[in-house]
Amino acid sequence: MKQYITYKEHIFENIPVDIKTFCINNGLEGTEVFFDDIVPRTNKLFSDNNEKTDIINKLTELQVKRLHCSYWAYPTSFLTKSHFNELIERFGSIDKVKEYYCDLTGKHIWDRWQQEYEIATAMNVQAYTFHLIDYAPIDGEWEFTIPISEIKQAMIYMIQQFILNLIEDDLLTEKSPIIEIENAGWGLEYGTQTNCDFIDIYRQLYDPLNKVKIGWDINHILHATGKRTDNGIAYFMLPDEEKTNEMVDLEKEYVQKHHKFAYEWITLNILDPQIIDKISAIHLSDCKLKDIEYFIKGKLQPPYSDEIDKLPTWEEKEEYGVNIVLTHYDSHVPLQKGILLGTDIKFLLNEILKANQDYVILHELKNSNEIQIDLTWQKSLID
Repeated sequence: MKQYITYKEHIFENIPVDIKTFCINNGLEGTEVFFDDIVPRTNKLFSDNNEKTDIINKLTELQVKRLHCSYWAYPTSFLTKSHFNELIERFGSIDKVKEYYCDLTGKHIWDRWQQEYEIATAMNVQAYTFHLIDYAPIDGEWEFTIPISEIKQAMIYMIQQFILNLIEDDLLTEKSPIIEIENAGWGLEYGTQTNCDFIDIYRQLYDPLNKVKIGWDINHILHATGKRTDNGIAYFMLPDEEKTNEMVDLEKEYVQKHHKFAYEWITLNILDPQIIDKISAIHLSDCKLKDIEYFIKGKLQPPYSDEIDKLPTWEEKEEYGVNIVLTHYDSHVPLQKGILLGTDIKFLLNEILKANQDYVILHELKNSNEIQIDLTWQKSLID
């Protein structure tokens, strides 16, 4: 089972060896980077072969073997033009929408994603992670109003259009990389979140070369898991209408067994026999155990909503919301340092192997302050 690690410049700046040596020393095949960290997503990725070669050389130096696509806030309502007036209202004007997405047609986004896949193909990477979500440009500023069912259909449309674009330009071949769909997080964003959502994708998708696979981000699955402050009972931090029957059953069964509650929720999704063979990767990390429901349908709740409303600028509001997200939701703490304390993730990983010998592990410790310590700890639990 091959293992990789998420690369962020700040978490590796104090490592005394180069990235290649770090990977060798830790039994890693290489790294994954987010393309926006290489070239800002509002820019064209490359304009000629020289620029393309420069990017490939930079990625090669960083031992990149997996690539994560750039993505945008509300890509659904922009690319499908669904609820487009709401998008204009929240950005402030149609000119602001154009500034954020670079045009009003979606051409820039499709071209950018296609160039990213072109580089992924040239480098023969293990996977190109296509992360399609629907989230506000300022975390916590606005409530989600587009129905989840519409958003999921928009996600399917975008995946399908991406595949068709690649086929049309002869970029999708037997040898080109897997297109890995990463699951969205709960409470903060809408998109493809559950095993049932992925089953819907495969039911509708035209994928002649069988390229579309699943990247299960464990941290994202755990976003909505927590405990009540008054009685310590385990529950999903979601409105009742967003809870599935399986969620309700888990709440009733595990009550104050928070760690088992979270573990069984993961199991329910990733071990679904209908899609277990579609798994390309497990993005491995834990999520802090929360006892405060900061977001409901994407909107910060009091007193945090009051605080963000007081801030005078877009940038200050964005920083405030992102800080709460990275601290409490997208925390990516090492295994058993959060809600999965005491659970046996190695068992789950081995269960996947019984049905799928090709999947890989991505150690997604992108918020780490001591990457060598955290990686060594996490590997000790699964090797």
